[in-house]
Amino acid sequence: MLHYHKKVVWTTFLLIILAFSVASASFGFQSSSAISSSGTISYWPRVDITVDISKVIGVNNLSLGFQLDHSSWIGFINYPQRRQLAQDGGFKLIRVFDFRPTNPRLMPCTYWNESTKTGTWDWANVDTLVQKIFEIGAEPLFCLGYARPNIQNYIPPGMAVNPNTQLPYPDSYAAYAAEWVKHFKELDLHVCYYQIMNEPATYFGWAPNQTKLSYYVEVWNAAARAMRAINPNVRLSQDCVTRKGVLEYWIQYGDDIDFLDFHKYDHYGSETWVDDVVVLARAETRYFETGSTAWGVEDARRMWYNARGKWLPVINSESNLNPTWEKGTDPRIQQMLGAVWTTLVLRTGILKGLSYNVYFEFSSSASYGKTTETGGYGFGMVNSDNNKPWYPYYVHYMIGNSLSVGDLIVETICSSDDVRTLSWIHNQILNILAICKVDEPRTLSLHGFEGQLNISKIDNTISWENPSVQNQIMNASESLVLNGYTVALIQLRLNV
Repeated sequence: MLHYHKKVVWTTFLLIILAFSVASASFGFQSSSAISSSGTISYWPRVDITVDISKVIGVNNLSLGFQLDHSSWIGFINYPQRRQLAQDGGFKLIRVFDFRPTNPRLMPCTYWNESTKTGTWDWANVDTLVQKIFEIGAEPLFCLGYARPNIQNYIPPGMAVNPNTQLPYPDSYAAYAAEWVKHFKELDLHVCYYQIMNEPATYFGWAPNQTKLSYYVEVWNAAARAMRAINPNVRLSQDCVTRKGVLEYWIQYGDDIDFLDFHKYDHYGSETWVDDVVVLARAETRYFETGSTAWGVEDARRMWYNARGKWLPVINSESNLNPTWEKGTDPRIQQMLGAVWTTLVLRTGILKGLSYNVYFEFSSSASYGKTTETGGYGFGMVNSDNNKPWYPYYVHYMIGNSLSVGDLIVETICSSDDVRTLSWIHNQILNILAICKVDEPRTLSLHGFEGQLNISKIDNTISWENPSVQNQIMNASESLVLNGYTVALIQLRLNV
């Protein structure tokens, strides 16, 4: 009797396993296996990635950038380790403000004489910074001024503010901005990119007040004309130009801009806590696609082309997961969620044809938010306490060392929405970027090529507070296990 029950139980167990296997196949679930030192371990679901290097779907135009804000420009000058990290990461554009009240201050105009429209200048800090930026193979983007209600704090000391507009007088600000161009021209330095006032929507409104917008455009036009009179090769814009109402007005009344420009953050302090899934969805859509407040990249480019006959380059000139700082920054910024978000933004930027994506910002202190509610570590990708990277830096490092302008993007088909992929050819190496968007294991099965693969990846198996890149070698016929949130770069040298 005992043997009979054992047989029934075993038979029943086998039938349950068989039924589950049939049901899994019916619903599209797939299992896969990997070999470990202890034997065969099963992982599922499986994600199939198929690459066809014969089908070119685009050409990369994106280069990487970052912001040096507050006193981080001083650390960039003083610490060779930070400059080396920036160079090693392949960064090409570094954005800097002229108006932060740091000590020493970067603002080169120590006093502005409003009656003569001339200033007293000390360019030493600016020139040193520009030299260090050029030394690592990058170039600067200078953002001059900040259009805010208390604008007196963001313009040169002594410069008057028009009481009717609450902005500087156009001819005065134009003379100030032109001095920047004149200075670098005299030094024969290729300083090309400028923004005329940071986030002017804080002045004219996110749903723009037309009167205030007209005041701002008047100042912008005056500055642009004065700057271009000295060097017609400067590249000028402002970072709210793609907002609805602003772009339409600009097309009608503004002078030419040289690039479309926007800022991208995907979780604001005014919102209740936004879950990972929502943040990652926004990474691929917000401000890339047309929404309620801003024109998407393709629509904005088409509108400008239809009106002015020119396809403009596009720069995301300030970007991070969350800009909130008053009660501490978002702790996910430096964690794997922040790394996945960063990679999705860069991937979308590549597919949208962006020229630059500027990460806000390069470095911050691990003690930044220790006494705040959230305990975040600032906005940096590098810990300024010890000059060691956090996970978002490694995202930039992997992409910055494997992707260049002009690289061919090839067709990649992925069987699951849980993993985003992008493939390109760089120096005869096939690069496959795989981004696991879910915090659960997934197994990659690769198709379309064969040979030995070099894998670089970051994930939660190593502490985010002291992260590193994991490297391994495997054959293309093997499966690659992603342990939850993961950014992996898979490389295969092609036969020439």
